[in-house]
Amino acid sequence: MEQSTNRGTTANHPALLERITLRTSQIPWQIWAVTLIIVSGTIGFTATSMLLRLPKSPQCVRIFWPIASASMRIYCAQVEAEQGKVDNLLRAIDLVEALPENHPLRHEINRNVEEWALAILDIAEEEFQRGKLEEAIEAARRVPENVQVYQVVDERVEKWRSIWSEGEEIFAEVEEELRESNWNLAFREAVRLLSVPNKYWATTRYDDTVSKIQLAQEESSRLDEAYLVLRRGGVDNWLKAITDAEQISPESYAYQEAQDLIAEAKDKITDHIDNLIDDRRWTSLSDVINQLPDSLALSEEIADWRTIASAGLDAQTGTVDNLEIAILGLEEIAEDRPLYQEAQNLISRFKLEIQDVTYLQEARNLASGGSINDLNAAIAAAEQVPSRNPRYQEARKEISQWTNTIQMREDKPILDQARTLASSRSISDLRQAIAQAQMIGSGRTLYNEAQEEINRWRVTIERREDQPILNQAIALGAANDYEAAIRTARQINSGRVLYQEAQSNIDQWQREIRAQRDLREAYLIAQPQTPQALVSAIAIVSDIPSSTDAGSQARQALDRWGFQLLSTAQKLANRSLLPEAIKLAKMIPSTSAAHSSAQTQINAWNKLLQPPTPQIPPSLAPENQFIPILDSESYNDTP
Repeated sequence: MEQSTNRGTTANHPALLERITLRTSQIPWQIWAVTLIIVSGTIGFTATSMLLRLPKSPQCVRIFWPIASASMRIYCAQVEAEQGKVDNLLRAIDLVEALPENHPLRHEINRNVEEWALAILDIAEEEFQRGKLEEAIEAARRVPENVQVYQVVDERVEKWRSIWSEGEEIFAEVEEELRESNWNLAFREAVRLLSVPNKYWATTRYDDTVSKIQLAQEESSRLDEAYLVLRRGGVDNWLKAITDAEQISPESYAYQEAQDLIAEAKDKITDHIDNLIDDRRWTSLSDVINQLPDSLALSEEIADWRTIASAGLDAQTGTVDNLEIAILGLEEIAEDRPLYQEAQNLISRFKLEIQDVTYLQEARNLASGGSINDLNAAIAAAEQVPSRNPRYQEARKEISQWTNTIQMREDKPILDQARTLASSRSISDLRQAIAQAQMIGSGRTLYNEAQEEINRWRVTIERREDQPILNQAIALGAANDYEAAIRTARQINSGRVLYQEAQSNIDQWQREIRAQRDLREAYLIAQPQTPQALVSAIAIVSDIPSSTDAGSQARQALDRWGFQLLSTAQKLANRSLLPEAIKLAKMIPSTSAAHSSAQTQINAWNKLLQPPTPQIPPSLAPENQFIPILDSESYNDTP
């Protein structure tokens, strides 16, 4: 019914139909072609977009791809690509690339393939930025060769390698500076990592490097303190230095230096132990061994040292039985042990000690008798110990003690007799006591004691003989008879107890003689009373010491002649001979009582010699001109 209506409508309007046909026939065919392309493209794009935006479905994993439709392939490819991983993107590309080249959606497929390939390269870039160079290269190399992105893969990989090499070079320079302990230079190099165009090097590796530098500084400081402890010396300090150095981890840049410190401390400890063995300090050796840590890797040496220390303590008792026990202990150190040769040396030493102990024991038994003959026999027995044997010094010590005992018994009666003679204090008895004490020869036990007594007795004799002579000389000097005093004092010869005291008095008396002679000469020179004579006399008395008896007279003469010179200078000034007066007044020495007055006169005369200040009468002075006003002193100074 509707169709008939439509047809009726068209039939009823033939003119309208004709007009529509006419207008349609007038539109150019190119417009129809463009319209058709736009419509078909819009339909294709809409269909593709709908296919690509279809919701995810688990059906993709169960599809048999050889018979799958194009729409299903595109859909599942999009699902894979959305996973965002390289393998998924590659599977997405493989799914759509299986479609023929002439497929209607090939243009959109190719565009998506390029995007997915670029996504793979972006993922590789992200791996590179995270510091995974090889993973980034591997991912980039998986970009299919048939896509445009593939053309930049090699360039991108080379760029990554170049950037990575730059980071490694900078880090190598940092490590080099760290090994040289150049902390500032290492940090300066590390800062260059910030400019590397890679997040891993600019952040992670930079932070790690800065941390390493800080750790290296701290460990180096700790190692410096360990070296200071090491240099202090002593087992305790060596062990502490080792403990501190062991705290440095193998990953540290200071690790090798720490190992060197440990090796140095280890060598010092072993050298110290060798010295303890050579010095036979067995107790100290045991104490040191018990402190050694296992980290020194000296387990075999420590075991041998313990055996040696035990043997040494046994041998130290000095008996033949204990020496034999020590030898048996040392023989347990096998030939393949590190201290085998040291043990053999000690065995040889202890065997010699057994022989020496036998001689010493025999000597001690002989000395126990106590008589001089017994002691001489003991000395003869002890002298059998050869100088190259271990107990030689012990034998010499015993011999020295026995020799001292013999000499004491032989010389003490002689010294006692000398002291008895000297007790009377008479000069003749003192001389006899000295002769008696001189019988004790040099090098004997009581020789020094005898010499002290002899010196004391000689001092007494010399003082008794020379004191009257010195007293007489002092009396003559007090009477101002200095020449006689000097002749008397010179009777005391050099080397005698009062010689220095006599010489001191002689020097004083000679100063008195010279002072009196100089004073007499000054008086003679001053007799003409001329200025020249007075100046010469003053020069002589000025050198006379005030400590002499003539010193006070010289002082009086100096003052008197100084005032005479001043009086003469004033007379010259009164005659208007001011320069001559000033010159003469200046010759008065500062030690003279007239010196102060002379200086006052000199100042006054100098002012008189100065030219007067010119004065301008008020009537001749220009208006407003300054006229100097002289004070009263200036008027007084004007001649």
